[in-house]
Amino acid sequence: MLKSSGTTDGMLRKTKFYVVGAGLFTGLAVGLYLVSVIKTRLQVASGDAVERNASSVIKGLLKTDGIPCLYRRFGTVITGAVPARIIFLTALETTKVAAFKMVEPFKLSEPTKAAIANGIAGMTS
Repeated sequence: MLKSSGTTDGMLRKTKFYVVGAGLFTGLAVGLYLVSVIKTRLQVASGDAVERNASSVIKGLLKTDGIPCLYRRFGTVITGAVPARIIFLTALETTKVAAFKMVEPFKLSEPTKAAIANGIAGMTS
C-alpha cells in the first residue's frame, strides 16, 4: 500500500507507481496487441483461408504490408487504455486505503486485514 511519510515522498512514490504501472501496462499491451491482430485476422478469414494457422497469417501480413501493419491503430488503442488504467489504479489505491481503515478496529492479523482490504478494493474499483 502506498503510505506517504511526507508530501514530497508520497508524491514521488505515487508518481513512480503510476509511471512504472503505465509503462508495464503499455509493454504488456504491445505484446497482446499483436496476438489480438492475429486472432482477428483468423476470425475474419474466409473460405480456403480458414485452415490457416497463426504463423501463416503473420507471414502473409508481413509479406503484403510489412511490420507496420501488425501495429496499425495501436496508438489509438493505447491512448484510450492508459488513462483508463490510471483511473482504475487511482480508484483501487484510494479504496484500498479506505477499506484498510475500515477493518482496522477488528482484531485481525495484518495479512488478513490486507487481504480483506485488497478484496474490497478490487471488487469496488
